Amino acid sequence: MAVLDFKCQACGAKFFELVSSSNRDQVQCPKCGSKEVKQVFEGKCSFGSGGKGGGGGCSSGSCGGCSGCH
Repeated sequence: MAVLDFKCQACGAKFFELVSSSNRDQVQCPKCGSKEVKQVFEGKCSFGSGGKGGGGGCSSGSCGGCSGCH
């Protein structure tokens, strides 16, 4: 199971959901109930490239989801 980020195509809400590969297509928006959701990739850190001050750890310098680059 994995925690994945989604965005609702109907109302624009962003949310995360704990899903397995077998129920990924059953995710629905908690705000409006729509099943028109799309998985989004919010992460920008690359832990394999040095982490804290290791040079090139983030692609944009904005790590909202981790603490590895500060």
